[in-house]
Amino acid sequence: MREAKEIQAQEEPSDRSQGVAIHRLEGWKSTVGQFLRYCLVGGANTILDLLIFNILLWRFPTNIVQVLALYNSLAYTGGALSSFFLNKYWTFRRKRRTTLREVVRFAISLLLEVMYSSALVWLAGKILLPFIANVTLWGNASKLVAVVVGAVISYSFMRFWTFAGGPQDRPRQS
Repeated sequence: MREAKEIQAQEEPSDRSQGVAIHRLEGWKSTVGQFLRYCLVGGANTILDLLIFNILLWRFPTNIVQVLALYNSLAYTGGALSSFFLNKYWTFRRKRRTTLREVVRFAISLLLEVMYSSALVWLAGKILLPFIANVTLWGNASKLVAVVVGAVISYSFMRFWTFAGGPQDRPRQS
């Protein structure tokens, strides 16, 4: 009997540490899955963004960086509107109805994202204008810079501010 208790006492810490390790692994897998869903949503929104951006460039060609930044603002906003609901219900798996707090936070983050994205498009446009003569290629190269840098910033806004707090798709404890 005494040997059984000693064996059991020796096994308990390793069982707990295994449980903690499994919980951490599940948490890590959950975060990676969440980021992959975010990337898919971002890809769809980026396609919509680029579609709107290129329609504006095609319909109203320009080589003025301020106009390019305006096109970017309109296109980015169009893509971001679908982003809110896809990220809320699929990426971050929020089940409750949309709250005023989420809408306000999303609007503020969208405003900031449009500002930095348009600033990046403007800066890239200024730098690339002497090197790229084709208006469409120049506009899209400038936009690409903003998309790549903006993806990381946008995820951070969504993850840690817009949809911060509340239940996430964390592993269930038994």
